[in-house]
Amino acid sequence: MKLHELRQKRTTIATQMRALHEDIADNAWNDEQRTKWDGMTGELDKLDEQIKRSETIQANDQLYVEDTHEERSSANLDNDEVNLDKRYQEAFDTFVRNGGSELTGEQRKLMNETRAQSVGTDAKGGYTVPVEFRNEVIEKMKSYGGLASVCQILNTINGQTIEWATTDGTSEEGELLGENAEASEEDVTFGTENLGAKKLSSKIIRISNELLNDSGVSIEALLTGRIASRLGRGESKYAVQGTGAGLQPKGLNTSVTLSQAAAASAAITYSDLMNLKHKVDPSYRNGPSVRFGFNDNTFKAIKLLKDSQNRPLWLPSIAGVAPSTIDGDEFFIDQAIEDIGTGNSSAFYGDFNRFILRRVQYMTLKRLVERYAEFDQTGFLAFHRFDTVLEDTSAIGKLQHA
Repeated sequence: MKLHELRQKRTTIATQMRALHEDIADNAWNDEQRTKWDGMTGELDKLDEQIKRSETIQANDQLYVEDTHEERSSANLDNDEVNLDKRYQEAFDTFVRNGGSELTGEQRKLMNETRAQSVGTDAKGGYTVPVEFRNEVIEKMKSYGGLASVCQILNTINGQTIEWATTDGTSEEGELLGENAEASEEDVTFGTENLGAKKLSSKIIRISNELLNDSGVSIEALLTGRIASRLGRGESKYAVQGTGAGLQPKGLNTSVTLSQAAAASAAITYSDLMNLKHKVDPSYRNGPSVRFGFNDNTFKAIKLLKDSQNRPLWLPSIAGVAPSTIDGDEFFIDQAIEDIGTGNSSAFYGDFNRFILRRVQYMTLKRLVERYAEFDQTGFLAFHRFDTVLEDTSAIGKLQHA
């Protein structure tokens, strides 16, 4: 079945599910209706897997077409900035495949000048990766951290510490005044958090020299994939679980102090989600970034939940029409969020635009030759700097299991 046919079939089933949900309305669901719903849910899951595989193949094909078109188009461009980027890309490719000794004098000068623009990277800190290389890594990192797709991203050109103001706006309100009465003062109570640049390493990636010398192999695609996987999972882990102690950023779990106790230590209920939702002040519940957040295991449990009328909380998405929702709210999946279990925070809800993820734009790559010479391999080590802060403690709540 072709991709557009799979999508059409999925849309049809999702539409039928929403129609069934609306037809039953506030009435209690009977066994026949529940069986029909569960059957459509299972079929939808299978279609999602097929669509994902087909989209991956299509994306790879499209990437090849775009790369080929870009190569042809670049040959006709006479733009200094484009030419500079292209020359740096060529120099970087030479560095990756053959090492710094094979760079021409002009290439070495260009790469050293670019590295010098990156604050915090010394002469032994490797070379700054090209903009397209970094963008490709960041794009691929989205697959490993759902929180990063909904929070506020702050890109900076260096890693200098920023003092970020934090506050709780729910305690502030205006006052009624009589004629000619003097208005009273109420100072806004601000806290401050240091938004720094924690250094995250990809760990060493070893590639055989045979691959490096094979011009038919896209080393850039290989490296961006491996680097994105490692940095994506690492950033996601610490953006959620970071304790703020030592080298770790202060992640979502530690930053969120608005806590709703779960009814059970090893389960999640409809009441838990509703209590969590209403734990957050109504003024924060209408923004475009308001949603639930949990990992895939918790999502699986939530998909089986029903409200007091035996209606499912989860509704499937319809492409281009409606997103998938839980009780009418969108959600994101992040595997770094804890499972349902004793002492864990299994779900979050609120305005995630108030959670800041700061990323330093410059990403560096080291090439390690001597270390793996006996294996006829070359090692690569990438560094990415980031930090996080929650600027409003009333904006997000979490479900805490006892």
